[in-house]
Amino acid sequence: MNSNGNHASAPKLAPAADPMNDLRLSAARKRLAESRDGEDAIEGLREIVGNLLGCEEIGLFKVDARTKNFSVCWSFGADLDNYDLSHALGAAGRQHVMQGDCHVQLGNRDRSSGMAKAQAFVPIRIANQTIGILAILRLLPQKIAFDAQDMELFKLLSEEAAKPLFGLDSQVAPPRPGMKL
Repeated sequence: MNSNGNHASAPKLAPAADPMNDLRLSAARKRLAESRDGEDAIEGLREIVGNLLGCEEIGLFKVDARTKNFSVCWSFGADLDNYDLSHALGAAGRQHVMQGDCHVQLGNRDRSSGMAKAQAFVPIRIANQTIGILAILRLLPQKIAFDAQDMELFKLLSEEAAKPLFGLDSQVAPPRPGMKL
């Protein structure tokens, strides 16, 4: 009872941390940090996205610092040579990703499988600038949407993948066109 003679309610506690999700995030962080070079980091990214998200088609795009256009850097499970990332994102999605926010879409049901098609576009950031975009294009059939734990993984990738993938420190802005290293 409190001083007014009323029963005091228990203080609201923050939700308990999910140890499995913490382990999942730790494994992803460790895999990226221990990458030997860009090629190994890309393989690590494929492992993280494939195993932890359940994805079978992904692509990594570089963002041109001057033009803000996208170019395919790497893909797995999909031929992205003719893929139009700007069209896939749409104007609002492009704006979100360039500002550093993930853009997640849950599309119409796929006619062949009857499953919804989820896509996510994760900005790869350095010094508050989007330098790359990880496109998660198709999930395994048993997974039709992203959950809060997936969003935490997207945030980790957004914040920590630039250095292993592109050799850039997340605290240092990439060189501008015409700048000498």
